[in-house]
Amino acid sequence: MLSIDNILETNQMIHDNKLDVRTITMGISLLECA
Repeated sequence: MLSIDNILETNQMIHDNKLDVRTITMGISLLECA
C-alpha cells in the first residue's frame, strides 16, 4: 500500500525531473507486483 509520503515524494520527483507520468505508473505497477 502506498503511503501519503510516497505519493508526495513521487509528485515532487515529477516536478523536479519532469518525469513522464507513464514512467511513474509503470514503476508503481512493478512495485505492487513485487
